[in-house]
Amino acid sequence: MDCTSSTSSSWLLVCLAITAMFLDVWSAPTSPHFTTHSKESLQYVANVLIAESGKLRSEICKTPHLCTSSFEHLLRADLKLPEINNVESGCLSTKFNKEKCLPKIYSDLLRFQPYLDVLKESMPSNKNIIEFMQVKTIFLANGVSQLIENPSEDQKDTTSEIALADFLSNDPWTQNLTSYIILQSFKDYMQKTARAVRNSVKVSK
Repeated sequence: MDCTSSTSSSWLLVCLAITAMFLDVWSAPTSPHFTTHSKESLQYVANVLIAESGKLRSEICKTPHLCTSSFEHLLRADLKLPEINNVESGCLSTKFNKEKCLPKIYSDLLRFQPYLDVLKESMPSNKNIIEFMQVKTIFLANGVSQLIENPSEDQKDTTSEIALADFLSNDPWTQNLTSYIILQSFKDYMQKTARAVRNSVKVSK
């Protein structure tokens, strides 16, 4: 849409309104530091991250046989990615425990940061979108921390201490498989994060 192609004042107002909506979707929160955001906005950000990681995952899956590789499970274990897969986490819908689940999610979202750094190195053409995902992930982590009613005094903003070089390979196929696993795990975690935020709303009512 070219907002300069018409001199109509009404058309200009329409263009400005659409531009404002676009900026609100992609830029509103660009900073990880904020005051208070609704649980609905946190679910929205999680869904945006699900969509963006899904697009990158689909791009990687264009490599023949990559996304059905039998090596995925072995490499996934080596990566030690954050995950939610047991009752003890308190995040499963049937045994949801807000005060156990939300601190774990907060910590795990921060732990994803160095893995996203790996993606920036292995997918340089998508560096901007991955940086966008990093900012949104920190925003989401901070928002989740605000939902914790009784935060621990020793809760710290820590990330995984992983060596970037350990997850970069000279073999393009292996590197693509690593990136695929990170994106798949990230997407799965965002889906569970959105569900946990939704469940926390039910608990609060």
